[in-house]
Amino acid sequence: MKTSKYVLISLLLTMLVSCGEKDPSFSLFSESDVFYQTVTNKLDILWVMDNSGSMQNLQTNVANNFNSFISDFVDKNYDFQIAVTTTDTWRAPYINPNLAKFRDGADGNNSGVFVITPETPNVIQTFITNITQGVNGGGDERAFQSFKEALSSPLNAGFVRDDGFLAVIIVSDEEDFSHSGTNHDDDYNNPNLYPVQDYEDYLDTLTNSTGASRRYSVSSISIWDTPCLNANTPWGRIGIRYGELVDATNGEKGDVCSSDFASTLDDIQTKIAELSTQFYLSREPVVSTIEVWVNGNPILEDADNGWTYDPVAVSLVFHGTSIPSQGAQILVDFDPVTVIE
Repeated sequence: MKTSKYVLISLLLTMLVSCGEKDPSFSLFSESDVFYQTVTNKLDILWVMDNSGSMQNLQTNVANNFNSFISDFVDKNYDFQIAVTTTDTWRAPYINPNLAKFRDGADGNNSGVFVITPETPNVIQTFITNITQGVNGGGDERAFQSFKEALSSPLNAGFVRDDGFLAVIIVSDEEDFSHSGTNHDDDYNNPNLYPVQDYEDYLDTLTNSTGASRRYSVSSISIWDTPCLNANTPWGRIGIRYGELVDATNGEKGDVCSSDFASTLDDIQTKIAELSTQFYLSREPVVSTIEVWVNGNPILEDADNGWTYDPVAVSLVFHGTSIPSQGAQILVDFDPVTVIE
């Protein structure tokens, strides 16, 4: 039975490609489903950099290790857009709307490139210029309201694509206290403090996605424990609110106390690649019957370098060396829990 079905799969895939069919799924038999899709990965990545007085070393750490973040996206030919904003962008409505525009550097060292793409000459050096935001920014860090201002501004229109995956990456040694006032207030009991849920709701609406199938994540390189906090006195704060949004959106946490951000940035890019290449099934599968091929090569179930099944999203998540490149052809065969009548 399997041998004859593989022959039919091959024939149907040939017909699918030659006819330019855009529908990624089709059914062969009432008792099984076969799904075929070509990876078209669009990544819209916004870095939110703390530009207050304590951030020089952290900005340098990100810049020096950016290759660990971008190399895989380049190697896999992903269609990426990368922009930078700062934790004091929240001031745009109060001071100057132009503050919401993406940043291309600071203090006279500017790249002239506000959105980095695969076509940008010297991607790494351009990012280093853009991410080096200096230490003359406001000390009232409101990362959440700042990314909202930047992503909502007409000055940055078109950055978030309808069919893309949005990744927000925050780098800060303090905490988010986004609130409706203009005075600096870092009190968790401030009645004007915006709930973390407000920003999850905002991103849901912005990407028109939610829950297990959302097309965005928030990651943060911050302070997470007392030893790191003690190393960053007197200005540091544990990122409690950062952690809540990261956990809610399945992002990645990095530690500002790491001497080298290479592994942290690699972890963040891996998580973005995993989330953005999820393969959603239209029917619930019998997991033991799932078989997967990428470009004709069988991929095993493996949480390190294979695929795993997410029952909440009804999707396959690829990991490690099995994360597909742009243009890769994915074929999934399985028996559904319920048959077609």
